[in-house]
Amino acid sequence: MKLINYFTRDLKPRQKQYEALRAIAFQEGTMDEIATCFGYTPQSLKTLVNRLLRGKHQLFPDIKSGPKGRHTVLETVKVIIGLRRERRLNAKEISEELGKTDRPVSIRTVERVLNDAGFSKLHRRTDRERGISKKGMLIPQRSANLDINELEPFHAECQVAGVYLFLPYILDSGILDIVSQCNLPESNDIGKHQASLSMLLLKLIGNERLSHIKQYDADLGFGIFAGLNVLPKPGYMCSYSCRTEASVLMEFQKSVIENFLHLYPDLYEGQTINLDFHSIPHFGSESEMEKVWCGARGKALKGANTFFAQDGVSNSLMYVNADIKRSESSLEIKQFVDYWLDIKGIINETLVFDSKLTRYDVLYELDEAGIKFITLRKKGKNIIDEATGIPEEKWEKIYLPIPKRKHRHVKVYEGESSLIRNRKSFRQIIIKDHGRVEPTFIITNNDDMKVLDILVTWYAKRWHIENKLAELVHFFNLNALSSPIMIRIHFDLLWTIIADTLYHQFAKDLRGFDKCRAQTIFKQFVNMPGRIEYDGKGFTVKIRKRATTPILLGVEKLNREIQV
Repeated sequence: MKLINYFTRDLKPRQKQYEALRAIAFQEGTMDEIATCFGYTPQSLKTLVNRLLRGKHQLFPDIKSGPKGRHTVLETVKVIIGLRRERRLNAKEISEELGKTDRPVSIRTVERVLNDAGFSKLHRRTDRERGISKKGMLIPQRSANLDINELEPFHAECQVAGVYLFLPYILDSGILDIVSQCNLPESNDIGKHQASLSMLLLKLIGNERLSHIKQYDADLGFGIFAGLNVLPKPGYMCSYSCRTEASVLMEFQKSVIENFLHLYPDLYEGQTINLDFHSIPHFGSESEMEKVWCGARGKALKGANTFFAQDGVSNSLMYVNADIKRSESSLEIKQFVDYWLDIKGIINETLVFDSKLTRYDVLYELDEAGIKFITLRKKGKNIIDEATGIPEEKWEKIYLPIPKRKHRHVKVYEGESSLIRNRKSFRQIIIKDHGRVEPTFIITNNDDMKVLDILVTWYAKRWHIENKLAELVHFFNLNALSSPIMIRIHFDLLWTIIADTLYHQFAKDLRGFDKCRAQTIFKQFVNMPGRIEYDGKGFTVKIRKRATTPILLGVEKLNREIQV
């Protein structure tokens, strides 16, 4: 390229104006010729000349040199300085905080603002001083009992503020008074009432495992519910039950159920009690637990063999035990009988259970003790052949008034049979045409119940405990073992019973929802966020309005102040 081309081709706007005006000044052509040469119209070129002569146009404006001022908004500068003074944050942390707002600022800009304000670099701090762990997680406060006398007015958010609806029911149930009387463990920072309420809280919100409590360790609303600043750490909750002796735990269970029997007698007024085992598998690699049959998985797995007792009418649980060895499982029914006799003084209910729950010799012991029962007889080739040989005219047709049952018309034959040779014969009811290939044999020592009542009890009410266990699995996460240590499992199950009873009492006060399960009550009434406020005199719980709010307003217990 020739040097002349730099002054004649591809000129910049300022340079083109200069060359055009210079050509006019030195009369290198007419106005029209110069305008055409540089791509202007004659009129625009005349306008440019006039503006230049009047001083309104500068071909070569002065360029200011020297330091330039900051472009950071003054309000942002004040926020940066405030974060350094109040929270001792470094430049990176301040930049991250501002990034959460509508005024993002780079780390370098924050450093310059702090340097201009006279702040020196922060000394290197440990993770604990910075309030985070090595994984970058925030380190929560240390849990401690709330001291009302030193508490200042505040407000705190709560993820599930609906859990406060259970407070009047917890106080009325007397659970806290029972905790005071029992020898449960406590520490200087966390009392046994606070630890118990923390455990109960996790059950009421359907938390899966005790170790998952860490996801709530920054929720002040949950901490206040338990009487703490924040909920205890997972290590404390997982080890708390291990410090409780088995005898103390059983006495605690007995006291709780005895108190429920006194306060809520309608929970245990059924004429039958359903009994059943439930296997909870454990998948720990170092598990030393016995293998138990898990029906849901169709195979034997290492796990806990738990035992439940349920009222046949209200479906309320009245007994639970987890420390059951396979060799002792047949005798667990006797443990329950002794337990219920200690609480009630008499057993006038009929125990209902399947054939695998106990042995025949234990049935004779129950009969000698005056305990009524209904159970199934184990099937064998001989008794099936005997049932097949019964003439057709001796079978009685019975209609089962059970809704949604496919086979309601069945045939029954009533007689007597001895389970052990040369011993007493029990009442035996054989059922066929009930939807199964082989007949079913029901054994009972209750001679006062009618055949129809026995069948309805077995085919309808007997399965209530299966439905209850399914509810405990789905909402209270029964199958999520907290530990392979049996006493910890028993402790966990006991608080499950207490939470289930509280849900039952709460549902009774909810018009139209008294028959609903805990999962439905939690979804419709409990699982909603809110705010906890303290004005120096009392606490106020504010919950968002929902479609079910009018039902809550109709509950008398929730419309009066609670004295804690």
